[in-house]
Amino acid sequence: MRFPENTDEFIWWLFNRRCIGIDVPCYKEARDISHIVSRQLDDTWKNKVLHCAECHSEWHNRGVSDEDIEQMQQHRAEHLEAIGKEEYI
Repeated sequence: MRFPENTDEFIWWLFNRRCIGIDVPCYKEARDISHIVSRQLDDTWKNKVLHCAECHSEWHNRGVSDEDIEQMQQHRAEHLEAIGKEEYI
């Protein structure tokens, strides 16, 4: 089933309810929707990924730099390609 793109249900569907990890794939069951950059700057579906509790905490505890943001955007694209949803990159 497909959901409207700017809904949380769409994000859960898009990532198959699985954590994409931080530096490497995680694939644990996700718990949180994470924003790659601040939600105040971009609250669209293209700025969201799914994380398990551990990866979500690590993402925030690192102190996210511009380089981390670029890396997460690339990681997001690679994950979507790997699960056959490259049309959403």
